[in-house]
Parts: sequence; structure tokens; C-alpha cells
Amino acid sequence: MNSTRSFTRGNSNVFRPAFEYLNNFTRSSQLPRDHPHKKSDAYYDDLRHHRRKASNSSSLDDTDNEDVEQYAQMEASSRISHSAKSSRDRDNEGLQPAIPLIDISRSPSPYPRSRSAVQSEDEDDEFELASSIRPLVSSDVGSGGGNAWRGIWKQGGLGGFLFGTWLGWQIWVGLLVFWYGGCSFGLLLMNRFIVSTGVYKFPYPLAGTYLQLFLTHLFLIGFSSFTRAFGTPLRRIGFGAAVAPAYPVASHGSTYRNSNKQPSIFQFGRWLSNGSGGIAGGGLFEFDKHIAKQCLPAAVVFVVKVLLSNFSFAYAPLPVYQLARIGITPLSLILTCLLQKESHSASTLSSALIATLNLLFATLRSNVRVTWESIVAGVFSSLFVALYPILLLRTYRTILAGLIPQGDILTGYPSSDDTAVATNKEETRAYFRTLHYISLLSLMLLAPILLIWGDLPAIYHNIPFLDVPFFWLMIYCGSLGSFAVFTSTLLMVKATSPLTTTFVSVPRSAFQLGMVSLFKMPVNSWVGISLCWASSLWYLLARRGEGRRGERARLEGR
Repeated sequence: MNSTRSFTRGNSNVFRPAFEYLNNFTRSSQLPRDHPHKKSDAYYDDLRHHRRKASNSSSLDDTDNEDVEQYAQMEASSRISHSAKSSRDRDNEGLQPAIPLIDISRSPSPYPRSRSAVQSEDEDDEFELASSIRPLVSSDVGSGGGNAWRGIWKQGGLGGFLFGTWLGWQIWVGLLVFWYGGCSFGLLLMNRFIVSTGVYKFPYPLAGTYLQLFLTHLFLIGFSSFTRAFGTPLRRIGFGAAVAPAYPVASHGSTYRNSNKQPSIFQFGRWLSNGSGGIAGGGLFEFDKHIAKQCLPAAVVFVVKVLLSNFSFAYAPLPVYQLARIGITPLSLILTCLLQKESHSASTLSSALIATLNLLFATLRSNVRVTWESIVAGVFSSLFVALYPILLLRTYRTILAGLIPQGDILTGYPSSDDTAVATNKEETRAYFRTLHYISLLSLMLLAPILLIWGDLPAIYHNIPFLDVPFFWLMIYCGSLGSFAVFTSTLLMVKATSPLTTTFVSVPRSAFQLGMVSLFKMPVNSWVGISLCWASSLWYLLARRGEGRRGERARLEGR
């Protein structure tokens, strides 16, 4: 208590300059006219005239602004000189000098912060302005109206609009659904053309599957190198998360150095020299036993799913193939409830099941040849098709959790904590690492099966068109479709849910049923397709409403 009093007495002059300034100003106005510190009446009249002129005018030109600034400087200089003279007078009278007024405010500056001097050169590409609330979302983007659309054309605006606003996120999900469904339909057409309806038929589904997966892995390597080569334009438009990592994870944590400092021409050299580049940044032959164990269940399910689906498709016409796999959506509903503990609303359950029943009604045919192999393979493949998105999402989350330092939290849009926000390096690395290990493990699992099955000698002796360029063009086109489906499946699962990823096959199957049959179908098929698409639209509206309610609940819970 005594120390507080002594501090008060010792610092009693802290606020003295302000009071003395007011007192001196009052005394100066009361000084006689012949006093040296007394300002003339003309000076104050002139100053009032310019103040009144500045306040009454609605718009000032540059000359008026300069005059007002000059008079303001004159007034400030006069006050400073008057204060200095007063302090000198007090010093002459033997008074204690006052403490100067210094701005010691700790309030944050309203302007964007500048680059820190201690920031390393490796963080230049990761530096962001403080004005952005979300990564890659400027103040114009997301504010609604014309500002949001004008912000798209700014640097990073397109990615900020798609990943940082509700309207942009709906557009992004719609593009993903269209891309994923279209690539799946294109892959089905190419496989149908290669196996049964083309000029050069290749009736070896196991060898064809391995060849497609091998070329898919090569396409994945090329795609990763492409994103690194065009990393600067992708980051400029806001798609920095699409750039594959170029360097392995550092041993001390989840960060990696100099990911964007080396030129893209030396990507292939880095694969062979120091184990960098490749798909996930760990080199062309990256293989971590711990990560491989985490990806092994998803790789096994993926291999069985692809094999059974190709066997069923190779030995059955399209209506029978779809009829055998009609239980994918009901199985996905059951598995998401059991494995993910997810509770579905009545609208979601009703729309999904009604769409599946209408697809069944549209697929029924009479006088169609059915083989038991295709039926058995199709029924069993339905289970693995419904299980694969769940395991894929779980594997991705496990790898991502191992990359994020302890204590860091990733937030996404709109309702999931692990939805990509387009700039997080850990999410990008987890995405490419998941694809790399599942693809590599699939090839390793299928290689001994292919050798034991005995397709290679049969192909060598029975296929005479292995040197025909058009046959290999079809193989490459089919592999390109397989690559597109393989890479977009994880994007779909992250952006929506495993149930929505499997449900996309229902309206796609209804569409491809009419396209493959060249619209020559009975009346019951047309009615079933129409009702299936109407139920799919109902499912879309139901899931969209659930997403908005979940986002509101998440924002209110903050």
C-alpha cells in the first residue's frame, strides 16, 4: 500500500502537461494585447474563416486541402512553440520538467501487417496478408453481391470464392459430382469397348485390370509433376492445394523445406538423386512401412472392388451388371451407420431408397442371358464398392493426423474439419500420399495373382493385335478414365461424404442405361429413369439442407 502511494506521489506529474496545456491556452486568451505570447485577433479570425470554409464546402479541391493543411500546421507549430516557451519559463522559475506525452498504446493496428524481419525466406510463398480471415479469401470475396464476383478475378480470388463462400462451395461440389459421374461413365464405355463391343476384344479382365492400374500409377506421377511445373499459376488463381509436394517430410516434424525453390525441369533428376519429387514428395519409389500398414486395408478393398466389378462387367450385359450391383446404396447406408456412427435423416433415407428402387424398376429386362459368374461377382462387388469410400476417408484422416503437429487444428468449409481449404500443406501431402500408397500397394497385391492366374501366356499365344496402335490407344484412354476416377473419388469423399459418393452411381446408372441402349427402351424403363432422377434431386435438396443446418450449428457453437 505504501509503495502504491509513493508511486502516486512520485508520478504525480504524469498528466501535468495536458492540464498545463489547457491552463496556458486559457491564460493566453486572457493575456493583454501587448503580451508577447498573445496572438492577434486577425490571426484567430483568419483561422476561423478557413475552418468554416472547410467545414461548409462539400468537396474540396487540391488547393483548398493544401491551404487547410498549411493553416493546421501553422496552428500546431504555434501551439508547440507556445508550449516550449512555457516550459522554458517554468525551468527558469525552478519548476520540475514534465514527462512528455508518448503514445504507448498496445492496440493492434487496423492496417495489414508487414513481413516480419525474422521470417525465413522459405516462408515467402506461405505469407498472407492479415486482412484475410480465411486462407485465400480476400475481403471482397465472400462479402456477397458484385464484390464477390469482382474478387474472383483478383489474385487467388477463384480459389477463395470456391472454397471460402457458401455459393462457391456449392458450385465446387456440383463440379465434382459432374466430373466424377462423367469420368465413371466414360470409364465404363471404354471398358465396354475394349472387352465386348470393340473391334479388338480383350477378354482377360485380370490382365486388363492390372494394365489399367499400372498406367494409372504412371498418370498419377505425370499429374504430380504437372502440378509442380505449373505451381505458380495454380497458386495465383487460388488452387495452391493442387500442387503436389516436391520434398519429403522433414525428420523433426511435418514441415518440409524449399518446396517451391527449385525449377520444375529438374523433377526427374530429383526422383533419382535424393529421393524427392515423385507423387507425394518422397521420391519415385517412396515406401514407408508405417504408412503402408495404414493404407493396406483400403488398398485390399480397392483391389477386390475393381477385380469383381471388371469380372462382372466382362461376362454380363449392362442391365444385368447394374441389376447385380443394385444393392450398393442400401449397403452404404448400413455401413455408414455402423462404421461411421452417422445418423441419416428421414429425407435422406427415403430419397436414396426410392431412387434405388426406381433404378431397379428401370433395369428389369426379359429374355436376357444371365451367367452365374457375373451375378455372383456383381453382388459381392457391391459390398466392397460401398465399403471403399469409408475406408478411403478413414485412411486419409489417419495420414493427415500423423502430419499435423500436436495442438494444431485444421478447419474446413462448410461442415467438416478435414475439408480442404486449398492452402494447407499437410492436407495436400496427405491427399497425394494416400493416392500413392493405395496405387502402389494395389500393384503389389495384383502382381502375384496375375502370375499365378496364367493370363500372360494365354495373351501371348492368343492375342494377335498386341502391335496394333489403335488397341493401345483404347487401353490408354481407359487408363486415363481410371486415373480420373481414382483421383476424384477422394476429392468427392472429402467434399461430401461416403454415402453421397456411392449414391452418385444411381443417377449415373440411370443415364448410362439410356445412352448405351441408344434410347430404345420400354415404357417401364423410361418411367423408372424419370422417377430415379426426381428422387436424386430430392436427395440433393435434402443433403444441401442438412449441410446448411450443420454449418449454422457449427458457427453458433463457436
